[in-house]
Amino acid sequence: MAFDYDLFVIGGGSGGVRAARTATATGASVALAEESRMGGTCVIRGCVPKKLMVYASGYGEVLDEARAYGWEIGEGRFDWRPFRQKLHAELDRLEGVYRRLLDGSGVEMFDARARIADPHTVELSDGTRKTAKHILVATGGRPVRPDMTNAHLAWSRTTSSIWRRCRSRS
Repeated sequence: MAFDYDLFVIGGGSGGVRAARTATATGASVALAEESRMGGTCVIRGCVPKKLMVYASGYGEVLDEARAYGWEIGEGRFDWRPFRQKLHAELDRLEGVYRRLLDGSGVEMFDARARIADPHTVELSDGTRKTAKHILVATGGRPVRPDMTNAHLAWSRTTSSIWRRCRSRS
C-alpha cells in the first residue's frame, strides 16, 4: 500500500517536533500538524512565559537593593503593555526556531487541527486527508495523580487553577 508519508505527527510541541526531525534524519517522509503555535504548552503557554514573568518581577527588588547601596533611582512602576509586547516577541522568536528546524529538516507542516480518521489516515480541519504508514499522536498529556501515599499533596496544573480561583475569591 502506498502512503503520502512514512510518519504523520499530530502535535507541534517539543516531543512532536523532535520525533519528526529524528524520523526525517533516517530518510522517512514526514508531515506534522499543529492547530496552534509550534512549540507546545511549555514554550508557548507554560514554562517560558512563566520564567519571563518571574524574571521581570524581580526588578522591583533590584531597584530597592540598589537604593540601599546609594543609587538614586526614581520610583519604579510596572507597565503590563511593554512587558506583554516583549513576551510575545520572544514567543514569536521561539516559534520561529521550531518552524525553521522543521522546515530545514524537510518536514511538511500543516497549520491545522488533525484527527485520526482510521489507522493510516489523518484528517485535517479543512477536510484534507493524508495517509501515513505510522501516525504519532504527540499532543501532550494531563497530570494524573499516582496511586500512592500522599498523592493528594501533588501540585498540578489542575490544582493550581483551583488554587488561583480560591485565592481570587478571598
